[in-house]
Amino acid sequence: MERRNRVGDMLASLPLAHQIVIGIAGVVLVMAAFVFFKWVSTPSYTVLYSNLDDTTLSTVVDELDRQGVPYEIEGGGSRVLVPKAAVYTVRAALAEAGVENGATPQGYSLLDDQGLNVSDFRQRVDYQRALEGEMELTLLAMNDITSATVHLVTPEESLFAEDEQPVTASVLLETSSPLSDLEVETVIFLVASGVEGLEPANVTVADVDGAVLHAAGNIAEDSAVSNHNLRMTRDFESALATDVLTLLTTVVGTDSASVVVRAQLDFDEQSVETQTYDPESSVALRESTVDETYMGTGAPASGTLGVEGEEVTVDTSGDYTYDRSEVIREYGVDSVISREITAPGQVKQLSVAVVMDDGSLTGVTVPATAEIESLVAAAVGLDSTRGDTISVSTIAFPVPEAAAEATPVEAASMDVTSLLPQAIGGLVLLVVMASLLMMARGSKKGRAAALEVVQPALGGGQSSSGLEAEATPSIHPEVMNLVQRQPEEIAVLLRSWLADRR
Repeated sequence: MERRNRVGDMLASLPLAHQIVIGIAGVVLVMAAFVFFKWVSTPSYTVLYSNLDDTTLSTVVDELDRQGVPYEIEGGGSRVLVPKAAVYTVRAALAEAGVENGATPQGYSLLDDQGLNVSDFRQRVDYQRALEGEMELTLLAMNDITSATVHLVTPEESLFAEDEQPVTASVLLETSSPLSDLEVETVIFLVASGVEGLEPANVTVADVDGAVLHAAGNIAEDSAVSNHNLRMTRDFESALATDVLTLLTTVVGTDSASVVVRAQLDFDEQSVETQTYDPESSVALRESTVDETYMGTGAPASGTLGVEGEEVTVDTSGDYTYDRSEVIREYGVDSVISREITAPGQVKQLSVAVVMDDGSLTGVTVPATAEIESLVAAAVGLDSTRGDTISVSTIAFPVPEAAAEATPVEAASMDVTSLLPQAIGGLVLLVVMASLLMMARGSKKGRAAALEVVQPALGGGQSSSGLEAEATPSIHPEVMNLVQRQPEEIAVLLRSWLADRR
């Protein structure tokens, strides 16, 4: 009680302006504390179900209301959010109550309910739906994909191969964060590999915001190849620059060099087949010999000769002799068939630029430019015959400023957004405490100054320390003048005396 009286007397002894400032600071502190505790006590929400239809949404909301679970609805009524700490418990409770996410795709389980009297058309449609569901389940297994919709177009088989239409697919994705080019290619290859006859160039990928991530057709195929080639080039350049920078860092120290590498790669694939024969290695593979001999008499050939039908006769007197000898040989010659395939990605030209610290400001010892050029040329494998170039320059690097040390774990775990309310609350608290401390020190200094002025003038009375002095009647006019000049300080001094006497 006595402490409260002292606090009240101290506040009452302060000037009106100080009292107003203290009141405003107290109100600000209370409001900041209220906002801080409300933010701390508010649970963070996460997605319970997404991509819901109206019927399923109504069922889920009714069950959450019945169980008394707080929830929020976003995405135009397609997503239901619940407190993050209770998402698995709520999902299990809804499953126990028979409420399921109607948007969960069905795969080959769709074919389990088919009967014996299903038509051929119904079988094809159900198989296509099951295949689409399997593709959707596969894509949902990726971390950044929250929902996926796959549509397949499988034309009927044609009698002629040239009349067949290609299989096409369209994929609609909803993601928690933008997908990289590599992740988009992963989606394309997953869908194309899971559907028979589907080529990656015939897959269209888009997101729910209407952005086309991959377009089907020849343009998309050329674009995909260009992006792949560009990534290969950038990765090759980055690997070479990292190796050179590591080498230079070992030589001259950290932050004393900068390296840029530019490469031209040949992505044309070539195949050359060569067949060589050895004429000196001939070997008989097959041989055929024919010998015919005829001796004796007989009727020689006769008949009509020419177009006009002139009769020809031969003398039949005498003997006839006929000899025929024929040899057929097939030779084999040694032959060598060589096939060379040039893989894409061969280096056509390299350009390397190196900027070094000359050490004029930092005091770093830098090797000669010629030595640096020879080291870098050996590191990247420069070839002057194909037009490779290297350039080394030295400039004055600024002295690095001392940075605050922070471990990688601390830097990764630091979230500015999550610490913002705490920082604001702490700042407000520090401002209020500093204001109160400065006011208290100012009031003490004012009372001490007034006491130092009044006591010599009065020459007597009881001070705050309990000491007594003799009063001098001749100085009453000076006291009156002091009271008229500084009435507030005299009033504060008198209040403190009265408080001490109590």
